[in-house]
Amino acid sequence: MNIIANPKKTAGTAAAKSPMAKIALTVNGEGYEAEVPSRTLLVDFIRQGLQLTGTHTGCDDGRCGACTVHVDGEPTKSCMVLAAQVDGCSIETVESIGTPEQLSPLQRAFKQHHGLQCGYCTPGMLMSAKDLLKRNPSPTEAEVRHAIAGNICRCTGYHNIVEAIMAGAAEMRGEKVAPAEHKHHQPGGGKDTWVGKRIERSQDARLLTGYGQYAADLAPSNSLHCAILRSPHAHARIKKIDVSKALALPGVIDIITGSDVKRDYKPLPPTINIAMRLNTCYAIAVDKVVYNGEPVAAIAATDPYIAEDALEAIEVEYELLKPVLEPSDALAKDAPLLYEDWQDNKCLEYRFASHGDLRGAIDGSAHKVKLTVPHHRYTAVPLEGRVTLAAWDRGAKKLTVTMSTQAVHQSRTLLAQGLGLPEASVHVITKDVGGGFGLKLQVDGEIIPCMLALRTGKPVLWVETREENLLSGIHSRDYVLEMEGGFDADGRFTALKVDIVGNCGCDGTNRSSGAGQLLVGAFYFQGNYQLPIYETNVLGVVTNKAPYGAYRGYGKDIANLGIERFMEAAAKQIGIDSNELRRRNFIEKEQFPYEILTGAIYDSGDYRTILSMAEEAMNVPEFRTRQEEARKEGRYLGLGFAMVLEPAGGSVPNCIFNAHETTTIRMMPEGDFLVLTGMQEIGQGIETSYAQVVADQLKVSPENIRIICGNTETVPYGLGAWSSRGSSFGVSSAVECAKKLVAKLQAMAGNMLGGQFNDVTHVEGGFEAGGKKITYREIGNGVTLWPGPLVTVPVGTDPNLEATHTWTHSKARWIPSDVGSLSIYTNHSSCCYACEVEVDVETGKISVNRIYAAHDSGVVVNPMIVDGQVHGGVVQGIGGVLNEELRYDADGRLMNKSLWTYLLPQAPDVPKIEVGHWESPSPFTSIGSKGCGEGGPVGVPPAVMNAVEDALKPFGVELSVTPLSPERVLSLIKKAQEKAV
Repeated sequence: MNIIANPKKTAGTAAAKSPMAKIALTVNGEGYEAEVPSRTLLVDFIRQGLQLTGTHTGCDDGRCGACTVHVDGEPTKSCMVLAAQVDGCSIETVESIGTPEQLSPLQRAFKQHHGLQCGYCTPGMLMSAKDLLKRNPSPTEAEVRHAIAGNICRCTGYHNIVEAIMAGAAEMRGEKVAPAEHKHHQPGGGKDTWVGKRIERSQDARLLTGYGQYAADLAPSNSLHCAILRSPHAHARIKKIDVSKALALPGVIDIITGSDVKRDYKPLPPTINIAMRLNTCYAIAVDKVVYNGEPVAAIAATDPYIAEDALEAIEVEYELLKPVLEPSDALAKDAPLLYEDWQDNKCLEYRFASHGDLRGAIDGSAHKVKLTVPHHRYTAVPLEGRVTLAAWDRGAKKLTVTMSTQAVHQSRTLLAQGLGLPEASVHVITKDVGGGFGLKLQVDGEIIPCMLALRTGKPVLWVETREENLLSGIHSRDYVLEMEGGFDADGRFTALKVDIVGNCGCDGTNRSSGAGQLLVGAFYFQGNYQLPIYETNVLGVVTNKAPYGAYRGYGKDIANLGIERFMEAAAKQIGIDSNELRRRNFIEKEQFPYEILTGAIYDSGDYRTILSMAEEAMNVPEFRTRQEEARKEGRYLGLGFAMVLEPAGGSVPNCIFNAHETTTIRMMPEGDFLVLTGMQEIGQGIETSYAQVVADQLKVSPENIRIICGNTETVPYGLGAWSSRGSSFGVSSAVECAKKLVAKLQAMAGNMLGGQFNDVTHVEGGFEAGGKKITYREIGNGVTLWPGPLVTVPVGTDPNLEATHTWTHSKARWIPSDVGSLSIYTNHSSCCYACEVEVDVETGKISVNRIYAAHDSGVVVNPMIVDGQVHGGVVQGIGGVLNEELRYDADGRLMNKSLWTYLLPQAPDVPKIEVGHWESPSPFTSIGSKGCGEGGPVGVPPAVMNAVEDALKPFGVELSVTPLSPERVLSLIKKAQEKAV
């Protein structure tokens, strides 16, 4: 597009393609004249032509609202409007609202109320909120939720967004806004510490004003655009590919197919191998496709529109093969083999049996319980899909890859192995990340633009479309649990046996590391309870579905759903209250640290207290009265509880996701500090929380500390953000590193003050000795500038202003015991979720009226951030149990490939979320903190299911299927009524 600024401003240009359209418009008060291809979308004109990258895309079809701008004062989805259609119009983007230095009242409220996490949806959310407050300066909460219903947030759970908009409206009306009440039963940190304080996040100002730097925002103007041709079939041989017509199109620079990849590059390297069978596969299918959406060819073209055109011109001849979609199909005697060098379709077989006579214990129990729990398939859906920008410097023989990932160093390792390059020749950079949730640990499609960059010598950008994300972004859940257990006459466990069968799709080891979650589920089925005898059998099966990977929970969801549904079923059979059954079986707080049968060591907890907190918050007696009154009116309310055991900080053997984290802290000569960490900021707030924990050790303000992450040539090798490991590995590494640096600076201070080390006292901003004080700045200047290290640094001390520390899990045990037990998680948070629902028995619709979380993640570094993590997880849990489902037809084709058919929760769908904190500090981490990011998707589904069963108790409904869509609920009610007759 050719853009002529009017009167003075100049925007970027791109090659014009006919037919063209001339437009004149005003953007954020600046006038522009432009000639653009007639099919250019407004969002692309804004982002690529004007370089206003605050406007984002997340759905491609007007569903998510990330691209919302104002056109002549009206909120508009800019991905649904052509640039040519806004000729003569006035456009406002998020860059018009405020600046990082001067936030508007609305932006300031978002920052104060933690109304954003990854920040990707925030610009569009602000534009919708701005329109609401222009029309209605005093909206109700319901009106706020309705106004942002067209804007999807995947991180926050909407709770804080609504709170922020209400607060911003009040400030704009000139009213004082009272701070939100936050219940914290054991406040973390004293008045003289930064840990435990609600500190606003340092990154929010840039994310609120359009200055975020997501991977697609950083593409240079000469970038080629990658588009990937994906298989329309689930199982087929590739007979022939003809790319000649596509190559002949003007603007198409290169096309790569599977034969090229096999000739020039390496197979995808494995990510995990624990009792698993590994396959051989490439980033692009070579001879056969094994799932609908597998890459078959890839194009590099001068713009994304041409690249999409070229996809249509590629001709592929397939020989269709019978797909296998369910484990039962894949295990059949005559089942087609996904991988023809395998003897069957089993990718994982594992058995664990503790000491004891399991069969005898169950058969001799006063109460014997059996339960089958199936769970459907769904996925993470970060609002920003996967993005990779690859640039090959032929002179330096260096590949620079800017990508949206949760782990830059593992990405570098996997890219180097797949491309056959020395790892030192690969540089991975990650700036802002628009949500991850486990999906952005995947490295398969990311290799394709790297290959094209190597072949063309030009920067190549791949931005995953929403359809691609749903087709081939890793899938999760999709398993069946068969449980059998016993209880004695007092309702205490005697034994438990669990069989887990998981549908691993086409791969859970190379394209992603999903097969391991079945083992996590098996190892942690004991949950919060004492269990004398346990046996589990795990079977992972490959099918012609998309790759199997991590999504916020990684097997903890399997264990938690199974044990909490089992406890509910057992309580009904025994005839006691389910919470009373839980209490009779809890691991007691005096027993910690507590080693469970599979070898995991629970560090701390107080399960009775958090259950009581949840019961008190929900006022159970009052609810039962309301429930009875509602039933008389034909309304069906239900109350459900679910405990959560949340292992965090995974330390997995024989896997790229294992057990270390390194931090370097560097003092500047002027006395401020850089913290370089291998952890990755993906919206969880480490830029702020890590500054808090380091500030306490250094005795400075967090404002004097800058956190650096996401650059493999800058930060030490680290393992990134997954398994809620930031509060264990990341925090502990940073704390111990800070202690090392303080000791070094203390020695320097003693030398410069003329005293001995033992005489030096660490004080705010420096050290004291003999009545004299020396500041960090004076130490920094003295060591690096004048008089210099030969005078200021004592003998035996490294003459630099930095320290490095690698932290590992002291309780990890990778050598199995005689029964195969292991210890592979650092710490174990806990929670009790309580949920009130109403079920409309005429329509089957479930309304979640209230969620309360009694939460224990040890010492809380920043309560505001932790609350936000809980909120977001809760809503993802609600979506997972009620709406979200990946559905395949009989031929293995994914049926719902957009956010219009894959239904995510929206603001009107979810209630206020209340959080109460209890602190059981971990003895295994440096400050007693534990991970907390995965509890919502783990614990909310069983809480909701238990509540729904409670609501439908008059009908005798027992839930046997998920998700709980209205049609399924109606079917269950009908079946229960027919059974009763």
